[in-house]
Amino acid sequence: MVGGNFARPRQRYARRWAILSFSSLLTLGGGALACAEESKSIDIAFAVAADRAPNPGERSIIVTGKSGATVDPDFELVTDQTDEPPLEPIADAAEYEAQSQPDLADPPADAEPELADAPTIATDEALVDEFPADEAADVAEQPVDDGASSASTMQTASFNGVTPGVTTRAQLLEQWGDPLDEDLTATTLSFELKGFPQTVVDFTGEQVASIRVELVESMAAEDLTAKLGLVEFRPSKMVDDMGSLVSTTYPERGVTYHHSADLGAMASDENKSENENEIEPTPIEAVCEIVIQTAGAEAFVDRAHSCPEKDYAHRIVDLETALELDSQNDDCRFWLSEVKLTVGELVAAEKLAAAAVKNKPTNDEYRLQWAKCLTKLARYDEAVEQTRTILEGKTAPEIVRAAALEQMGQLAGLGSKEVQERAISLHNKAIELADKLAAEDDVMLQAAAHKVLLHAHLAVAERISAGDWQQKEEFVGQWITRASGIAEQMIAAGESDVSVRLEVAQSALLAGGRLSPPIDPKLWIAEAEQAATELTPTLNDETAREELNWQLGLAYFHAAEIQHRRGESELSVKYGEQAQGLLTPLAATRSEYPDTDYLMGRLHFQIGAVHAVHRNDHKTACKWYDKASKPLLKPAPMTSLATPGHHGDSLVSMGVSYWEIGQREKAYDLTKSGLELIEQGISEGILSNDATLVAQGNLSAMAQALGKVELTTPEPESPAAPQVAEGRRPANRSQANRTNGKTQQPSVARRSANEANVRRR
Repeated sequence: MVGGNFARPRQRYARRWAILSFSSLLTLGGGALACAEESKSIDIAFAVAADRAPNPGERSIIVTGKSGATVDPDFELVTDQTDEPPLEPIADAAEYEAQSQPDLADPPADAEPELADAPTIATDEALVDEFPADEAADVAEQPVDDGASSASTMQTASFNGVTPGVTTRAQLLEQWGDPLDEDLTATTLSFELKGFPQTVVDFTGEQVASIRVELVESMAAEDLTAKLGLVEFRPSKMVDDMGSLVSTTYPERGVTYHHSADLGAMASDENKSENENEIEPTPIEAVCEIVIQTAGAEAFVDRAHSCPEKDYAHRIVDLETALELDSQNDDCRFWLSEVKLTVGELVAAEKLAAAAVKNKPTNDEYRLQWAKCLTKLARYDEAVEQTRTILEGKTAPEIVRAAALEQMGQLAGLGSKEVQERAISLHNKAIELADKLAAEDDVMLQAAAHKVLLHAHLAVAERISAGDWQQKEEFVGQWITRASGIAEQMIAAGESDVSVRLEVAQSALLAGGRLSPPIDPKLWIAEAEQAATELTPTLNDETAREELNWQLGLAYFHAAEIQHRRGESELSVKYGEQAQGLLTPLAATRSEYPDTDYLMGRLHFQIGAVHAVHRNDHKTACKWYDKASKPLLKPAPMTSLATPGHHGDSLVSMGVSYWEIGQREKAYDLTKSGLELIEQGISEGILSNDATLVAQGNLSAMAQALGKVELTTPEPESPAAPQVAEGRRPANRSQANRTNGKTQQPSVARRSANEANVRRR
């Protein structure tokens, strides 16, 4: 990408990770993310697409494995659950020096052109004259009704007593007289009506299909819309490749304006000053022709596509209306599924996508959308099956194949440890293919490829942070930096709004929070807040505003966990309460997401843990745990936010505080539930066999103190009462290799009145 936008994110973000500058990485010749347990490595190679000349400063990141394995082995996924590294020791908090941070970019200021006043033009009163009686002239002064876009409000307009879809050929000839054509049975007839140069009527069989009316002279669209009583309806506007307005359609009435530049030239002539070069031509929506046709599905689909991307309510209404009018339109099902998936209507989105695939099983784009819906619903086996079908087939367009590779990589990250090891390879293949497509001339293809590249780069950063890799702090930073560059490129090209900055910030917080030491979240939070502040005024859709607040709330949630690990208790509580303020009111609207309850429980647990660990205030902690226990006791599938390790650890840690304030039966039950979750994670290949040591030790100590039957599970390796560290952190921060042994942790025991040493996980 030419210019500063591509380089700026490297300057803005690279220092946050205290890593080598992006340009200096070129001298490395391909660094390695070496796994100590295995001989294979993953190389970072920097390449420019072969079919285009490199722009200054533009590089692509391609991750390649040493072995030239085919694609097929990566598709043989087992959809076990997965594991994320457990939290760092809660009580072993330490202050880390804040990393130097770059300044945030100021949002660009958009200039708004002023419209010139349109000249008054006399019009013939014989224009469209038979709208329903409730559309009197005073309707033009009424505000636009956002709910007017439904099938119940549709009624095709009439012209001089003729209505498309209703009037027959015989009725037309009886009312208008003879046409200019000799053949009265032709599919198109032209008429010369008073006040109109030409009126052309098209037929479907013996019924009028459309009427095209040429105006004597161009008329201002605003005046015409008021005259025809169309002000209450939302228009669909189509532009050409140069951005010039071509047509305006009102789907509920079947009315379309065709535009000309006449009025723009007239307005420009009237406003010229002595220096003609000072005045640019003023764009005026001039109408030169009107087309009336039967109100149908296509016009509603066009309007849905012409809506702003985040105008979700209007897009859903239009697509639902279109599907009601044309139940065979599977493209409409696909588009509606995309929007509903975005707004959290997961069940409806999945049904729509499944129906589209059933009707057209060879359409790989439909099938990929179905796989995405199944993934969101945590139906991973089915999602893998549908994604594999795409990748094993030969018909998928390259961009769909790239997106399917990325989708399979996401699914691999939700599998067992063995399956997770395939995720980076899949993301790499998606990047390699999408990088080639991003160099094509097709702007739509470029936009789709950039979207795949962004998601894949962020996913690789998250996978590296979750694993035991050498130098992962450096490599996570590199991938986040590159993702940030792609996001800025998308914004500059008009492919996305600044919400992608929030997406990058959230992923950086998730990945950076897993590092040891974790990153300082302050500047990433500032980046997320700036993006939200810039985007909010542009959102008129309530669901879009709610989605923005939810994503910002997740950023605060990640920051709260990070500051907890860093020992910054005040900041942890602050971010936690900010997350609570945004997420709690919206949780009910996200009931179809399988991890919403877990997330809310985890948030309340996190705030309580700060009071328990950093302030030794178990009473206050348990007030938060009271809110957390119910949602955390519900089963939750494996997602990017919910993992058996974190889930079980939370319950075990809560048990410690309840034990300390005397609610020992509840403490025992929570600890037992936590142990069961961890054991499930072990059985599914997600957690290592020693992951139960904390829960087993605490539960055994509690059982002895309460006089319950002693457990038969192995005791932890300790001569004293059961004690296990709260978390697992590498003994040497410079080393993050895969190890088979247990990491030794400092002891922070809490002795109860019954001399049972119960340790927080």
